[in-house]
Amino acid sequence: MDGGLESYDLNCQDHHTTMTNLIFFATLGLLLFGSFIILALQGSPKTLPDSSAVRAVTEIINLEGSSFSNARRLLDDTDYQLLCSNPDLRRLADRLRNDRRQLALMWISLLQSDLLTLWRFRRFLIQRGVQSSLGEEVGTLQALVLSLVLLNFLRVSIRTVGPFALPRVTRQAGQLVESMSKGAALVLGRIPAAGWAEIERSWVKTAA
Repeated sequence: MDGGLESYDLNCQDHHTTMTNLIFFATLGLLLFGSFIILALQGSPKTLPDSSAVRAVTEIINLEGSSFSNARRLLDDTDYQLLCSNPDLRRLADRLRNDRRQLALMWISLLQSDLLTLWRFRRFLIQRGVQSSLGEEVGTLQALVLSLVLLNFLRVSIRTVGPFALPRVTRQAGQLVESMSKGAALVLGRIPAAGWAEIERSWVKTAA
């Protein structure tokens, strides 16, 4: 069972979570965790892109969700549990939990936006004549759709049981964007590096 559920404090909630809900979200957590790992492996290009192409993608595209480096802190319930231990601070604990929930939901939304932006950038490159096989494009589209579905499931779990219930699973969400970014970098790497500046200028005009 996901380690995050073990730290989920039922005593600090306004209502008791039923055992059925706990079992459901424990199962959901395991499924999401496994799916994230499989998608990260499946969505990553078989041939690793050049590191310079990876850097170029992050410079051309502003990936707000994947650039967030404090996901572990956001999903850490240490402060929440500390507040819960003091009955006089329960209201403050609830406020912290709600604030973290909103931030986690915002982060998930940014990750979804990053995925769609990377997909559009990849299509932009293909439309400019960069070669890509049909199988590669179908696989990328499949990974995109499944990633968005998984992020939506994760959004539901955060809304329902809060941001601290499945921290290990939630932290894996960023790997979906990382995988899609590597795929875009592989396509960009098929263009000589001398042409990347023009690609960036054209992309900025298109995305404006």
